[in-house]
Amino acid sequence: MEPIDAPSDPLAGPAAAALGVCTTSEAARLLDVSPTTVQVMVERGDLQAWKTRGGHRRIARASIDALRELRVAGGTARGVGAGTVTLLVVEDRDPVRRRIAAAIAGWSEPIRALWAGDAFDALVQIERHRPDVLVSGLRAAPMDGFEFLRRLRAMPEYRTMAIVVSTALDDEDLDARGGLPAGTVRYGEPLPLDTLRGFVEACALRKRIPSS
Repeated sequence: MEPIDAPSDPLAGPAAAALGVCTTSEAARLLDVSPTTVQVMVERGDLQAWKTRGGHRRIARASIDALRELRVAGGTARGVGAGTVTLLVVEDRDPVRRRIAAAIAGWSEPIRALWAGDAFDALVQIERHRPDVLVSGLRAAPMDGFEFLRRLRAMPEYRTMAIVVSTALDDEDLDARGGLPAGTVRYGEPLPLDTLRGFVEACALRKRIPSS
């Protein structure tokens, strides 16, 4: 489809519905998720989308309807099961732990939260529980945080685990240390919890889609 110029973008409002497209906010309402989650799902390829010349995202309604059907088929049971995301947070600072735990407690998504104080503890938890998402800083003492993440990413059994890193280092600093492993999701410090929620919510939705 050819990009459409804004502000006279016909792919909005009633015209959008007639043409089978939605805005990000409309998609969020239909899927009962946040706009941030919709953005994550678009970036991961779970939803078909494009941008107009004016920079407005448009999402194919058919891909939304297909995902809604898969969510119903996959179920929404809470607890460790379909759609439940196991989240492992590696953090040794009590105030930061309390901040993250308080935020997670207010989320409605089915989440199993685990905690580790250092890299060695994290490795034990990963082997035991096989988390879907690992959240860590680069202070993974007694192991170097970069080396810790590289070792994890090199292990075939953990390649499907999403890795989220919260760091204040810029691109130059990261490159000087050899960079982050491919596929690592990088956030700043302090960890943006609303953005993390969107990412975790997208992971939960993805887990409900039956494997083909």
